[in-house]
Amino acid sequence: MCGRTTYPASRFAASVRVTLPKRAPALGRRESRTRGRRSGCARDQPGLPTRAAAASAVATKTRVAFSGVRCVCFFSPLPVSLSPEEAHQFLRREKRAYQVFEETKQGHLERECVEERCSFEEAREVFENDPETEYFYPKYLDCVNKFGDWEKRQDLITCVHNIPDQCSPPPCNPRGTVRCEDKKGDFHCHCFTGWTGATCEKDINECSNNNGGCEHLCNNTLGSYRCSCQQGYVLADRHLCRDVDECTDDPGVCGTAQCINLIGSYQCLCEEGYVYDNVSKSCKDVDECEMQMCSEECVNTPGSFSCFCDGRRGKKLAQDLRSCEPVEPCLPLNMKRSSRSLYLGRMFSGVPVIRLRFRRRVHTGFTAEFDLRTFDPEGVIFFAGGHLNSSWIVLAMHHGKLELQLKYGPVSRVTSSGPAVNDGQWHRISVEEQGRSLVIKIDREAVMKIAVNGDLFTLKKGMHELNLTIGGVPFREAGLVHQVNPRLDGCMKEWRWLTGEDNSIQETIRSNEKMQCFSIEDQGSFYPGSGFALFNLSHADSQVMNIQLTLRPASALGVLFALVRQDGVPLSVSLSNYHPSKKLWQEHVLVSMGETVVTSIPAFLCDSEKHLVNVTIAGNLTLLEVDGQQGEVEAGQNQEALDFAAPASTFLGGLPDVPLVSTPVSAFYMGCMDVVINGQLLNLDEAFYKHNDIRSHSCPLGGPQQRPRWQL
Repeated sequence: MCGRTTYPASRFAASVRVTLPKRAPALGRRESRTRGRRSGCARDQPGLPTRAAAASAVATKTRVAFSGVRCVCFFSPLPVSLSPEEAHQFLRREKRAYQVFEETKQGHLERECVEERCSFEEAREVFENDPETEYFYPKYLDCVNKFGDWEKRQDLITCVHNIPDQCSPPPCNPRGTVRCEDKKGDFHCHCFTGWTGATCEKDINECSNNNGGCEHLCNNTLGSYRCSCQQGYVLADRHLCRDVDECTDDPGVCGTAQCINLIGSYQCLCEEGYVYDNVSKSCKDVDECEMQMCSEECVNTPGSFSCFCDGRRGKKLAQDLRSCEPVEPCLPLNMKRSSRSLYLGRMFSGVPVIRLRFRRRVHTGFTAEFDLRTFDPEGVIFFAGGHLNSSWIVLAMHHGKLELQLKYGPVSRVTSSGPAVNDGQWHRISVEEQGRSLVIKIDREAVMKIAVNGDLFTLKKGMHELNLTIGGVPFREAGLVHQVNPRLDGCMKEWRWLTGEDNSIQETIRSNEKMQCFSIEDQGSFYPGSGFALFNLSHADSQVMNIQLTLRPASALGVLFALVRQDGVPLSVSLSNYHPSKKLWQEHVLVSMGETVVTSIPAFLCDSEKHLVNVTIAGNLTLLEVDGQQGEVEAGQNQEALDFAAPASTFLGGLPDVPLVSTPVSAFYMGCMDVVINGQLLNLDEAFYKHNDIRSHSCPLGGPQQRPRWQL
């Protein structure tokens, strides 16, 4: 028990023995403190129930005396020994102001711990709670140790006053804190909107909750967030986005291209065949040819491209306008041949198609007999004799009649008589040497009888020899007595030479189809679709060119007539199943200058009938008629006058090796055709060049019309 006794302070200069009892049950905080003061005894210090705690109280000069009264409380039988100095400090207490009232009110920081040094218990009387006291007291001792001198009293006061403020120094994140609230041993940070955490150090991600209310994009920032819009939109308010009409806001955004506003964007459009360039803001031509758009030749044009197929190789453009397909006949021709007939016009060079040599030990007279069919008015049928400077005869056609040229030594003669035999009918022709005369018969009727003085056979080493050539002469045509074109488009069969049939000729013909004749033929030149004829004609004196073409086509595609100058084709007349300007799949007759169609007319000519195509060119005017029907002048084509004075080659039935882009059609013509230029009929036997498969005067007959399905 603790008793209250008044003693002078000097009486405790000697050693003091303090006994601490076991801790009594705690009273209420205010009641305990009041009772302690009323009894004049120092209370038990919280947290110091042991001997060590008591010693600590002495070491820190804790005062437990009240109002000049020295009071010692003994609470424990455990002895604590103090030195006289420590006992003196323990019991000594200086007078303080307001000491009459201080025992009855809450501790005051200035009075308890600034005017004099305070103990842990006295500090607790100030704060009346453990956490704040435990926070304050160690820092208080630091202040005392640092500013305990009188000269630094003001610094001590400042230091001590700042200790209880839990917000000094600021413990809260300044960026996220509105204010710091001192909680006496603790603190509370009041955060701005968008921040959380004990010290407002954590940013709240508003975008994680319903995208922050943003329509498009939510961008979280420290302590806040921001809505933004996708490209092509603008933020109408803080959350919603509105489409931007770039075409209206910036009329030049696409440059020369067309601007189309889209939801959230815009598009710069160019016409087909062009692509938009973002740098120059313009439409640039697309080179489709670099993209391998065509199966054969490709030509790039501004905004487009054109595919070409080499008609000279039997190809034509397919309906996809990119790939190529074979050129097919639109009319079946009767191409049946007879293996027992000999075609005389196979070699355009005029050299003979057959060469024979007969050798006899006994001299015999010359005889020849055969059947002949031809529409050709001129050409060599056969030659018989020795050589140019010896005796020989030539049976030829001239003006449609038989002509006999002979040379016996220095004597030369030309005789022509009898009816015309170039009517396309078979005629039996015979030449027989009778004594000193040559008798020529047509269909077993004598038409010529010529007296001769000599022998066609040449005696060599005891043998009588005779050279026989068919379809030509064994020397240059200039050696003939009368100049005739040696090329003969004719057919021969049932031949007998020197009263005997030559089986070797028959075997040769049977093995070579090109030596055989068509079984049925009609009059006209035949173009098989595999070559052309070339004429070197001058049109320098012409102011007007008139071209008349009599056709019986077997194909809807092909070049009929063309003027070629170097690599260009200044004029062409052609058949086509596709109109390149109108992009129309339909049979047309086209008149073109270069690659440009100047006039055309739709016409289906594959009907086994003959058709007349008439083209007239005068200055910058071009007229086209097909069977009397006027052609259409192409709109927008400013035709230049054709220069007739410039040298150009005339091609029939096809083109040479010129660029495919030189003209719309490059395929060879297939069918029958006669050509008249300015009133002059062109004889293919007189061409500068002609493909051997072209028949100059005979054409196979066609069958009934059979149109391909795609033309129906």
